[in-house]
Amino acid sequence: MAMDKRVVAVLDAIVNDPGITGTKLEAQFCLTRKQLSYTLKKVNDYLESNHFDRINRLKTGKLNIPRHVIEHFRQNQTSETEHRYLYSEEERGQMIIFMLLTRNERLSLLHLSSSLGVSQNTIINDLKKVRTEVIEHGLEISYDRGNGYHILGEELEKRYLLLHCLRRVLEIPVAKNIIAHYNNVMSDYLEKVGNVFSEIEKRFKIQFTDRQLQELIYFICFVLHRIDSEKILVNIPSSYTDIIGSREFTLMQSVISKININSENELVFLTALIQSSNIQSVADKYFHLDTLLLESVVAVVDNFEKISCVTIKEKNELIEKIYQHWKPAYYRIRYHLANTSSVYDLVVKEFSHLHEMVRRAAVPFETVLHCEIPDEEMAFLTVLFGGWLTREGVIHQIKLQKTAVVVCENSATISTYLFLTLQVLFPELHFTEVMSRREFERYTGHYDVVFSTTHLNTSKMVFVVNPSISSIHKSAFRNHVIGALQGVDPNIIQIEQLLLIFERFGNITDHKGLQHALANYIYDESSAANVVGNIEPPTPSLTDLLHREHVQFITSLPGSWQQAITQASASLLKSGVIEPRYLQIMLDKIADEQPYIMLAEGVIIAHAGVDDGALETGMALLRLPSKIDFAGYMQADIIIVLATNNPQKHLKALAQLNEFLEFYDGGNVIRRAPDEYVLIKDFARHS
Repeated sequence: MAMDKRVVAVLDAIVNDPGITGTKLEAQFCLTRKQLSYTLKKVNDYLESNHFDRINRLKTGKLNIPRHVIEHFRQNQTSETEHRYLYSEEERGQMIIFMLLTRNERLSLLHLSSSLGVSQNTIINDLKKVRTEVIEHGLEISYDRGNGYHILGEELEKRYLLLHCLRRVLEIPVAKNIIAHYNNVMSDYLEKVGNVFSEIEKRFKIQFTDRQLQELIYFICFVLHRIDSEKILVNIPSSYTDIIGSREFTLMQSVISKININSENELVFLTALIQSSNIQSVADKYFHLDTLLLESVVAVVDNFEKISCVTIKEKNELIEKIYQHWKPAYYRIRYHLANTSSVYDLVVKEFSHLHEMVRRAAVPFETVLHCEIPDEEMAFLTVLFGGWLTREGVIHQIKLQKTAVVVCENSATISTYLFLTLQVLFPELHFTEVMSRREFERYTGHYDVVFSTTHLNTSKMVFVVNPSISSIHKSAFRNHVIGALQGVDPNIIQIEQLLLIFERFGNITDHKGLQHALANYIYDESSAANVVGNIEPPTPSLTDLLHREHVQFITSLPGSWQQAITQASASLLKSGVIEPRYLQIMLDKIADEQPYIMLAEGVIIAHAGVDDGALETGMALLRLPSKIDFAGYMQADIIIVLATNNPQKHLKALAQLNEFLEFYDGGNVIRRAPDEYVLIKDFARHS
């Protein structure tokens, strides 16, 4: 019999840690007691069907594991995994497409069902479902007796689909074993292609991410196999024509000749692939900068400062980092090479206000592209900005005993997202670096703790973390890490053992409820949840900040624009939201730098930086009877003063203010309001 992924994972956890308890297994795999009992039954069914003794669960909560089970499955873990691995429906679909695009032999229902370990009827249903994805690429799954199942359509679209599918296949736990089936293909090309990419990294002065390098090498091996099978590119899209004659194309000509590719169309395709690939680092940051793309990055960062009212201190460094991401992203979008490693859902859920501001700031990118930026690429930009704001906002507050590094094999943007998440989750630690596995193996800097997306060989403490860790699992993960760092087991008191004792002296009518109540009492989960929740600062709304005391309507004009801003700031000074120096820095900034702070016609927003004397997050509004001149470069009759000591805490209120001004004619609503109370009600109604 085959086992599903959860059963495989639980068996592996047991044989690798024979002392593990039922409670720990429930926490590790997010199972209820009933689910764990069912899973252990499936494990035992598998063991008995293969002539092994059962694993017994003791009353103490621990497990009695036969020695021969431990020895066998530890020694044969890798080879056994695929044999007992049961593909999910989605994985089967990707495997079917992958096989159709990489196998030369005739593929029948029998062949597919045998390879994937399911019935022919299941394969028929899977084929119906994957046809939709294939059709989206302008392709078609066809069958005839002579050729079996195969895919019809343009070769370029087949390669797009193969690249997309290969990325999914490499995420399957048994990916190494799947690729091993292609040794006859890989052995002819693998070493040559690996050498070519080493040469590309040297010539282009770049370093690909570990995951990207693996994908590219395997993909090019399969492309070479297709070319040798006379499946060549006859046509290329017009968007590729600018590649010919480019510097990258010239470099690729000299490198690719080593693997006997001479067709111009194939060279253009491979150049486009390299241009659109994620890189980990650039050896020379001034090496062949694209002026148009660099100017668009500068414009986007400038826009973001204006929209978010944040002054970025290390602006040039941020521009370089975004450029490093934006250049391959530009080519991915232009060549329709979709990035499948999306963090869009996570970003929109947890950083919605920041994401909206980045979307508005990114208009110069869309101008260069002549199209909208796809959701997943926009999410990556949000991650970059969010990571940078967090870095600049908390770096002066660091008072930490232990130093942590993050190792992530995914793209630079997903690595940054994980880095940002861990910084927020563990303020007790000083996070210094995020790097690839290859960089970690050469890393000589100091660190006490490693957070990694994969297991590493190091003497330091390593915590394996999912790059898309959900909010549900953050509390448990934090408790686990903090307990380990303090040298104690956070689950030292076993709830399971207490329940067994209670059952000896009476009947439990609500087993799950009692278990939850005990956990709350012993571990004070509500308190722990509050600790984790308080790590992320609350995000006040517009009405939370603009109380009556912070809204003023005056009937006589002030003597100067400086007096107007001083009067607008008075309530923030009085309530201790800002220091006097914050006001002076605002005035100096407007006089000397003349920043563009006009939110709407006649509406300006004055602010300084998070380190310029802002003690809390606050906002104040002053309405003048008519417009006055500000520093000789703008006219306004509505002045908003914004202050924040956290670069993200004000974003929700600012987003609501922008929406109020843009979609509800907010400037005129403010001007027409008969008094301050009515205006505050208007804010509440539209927020």
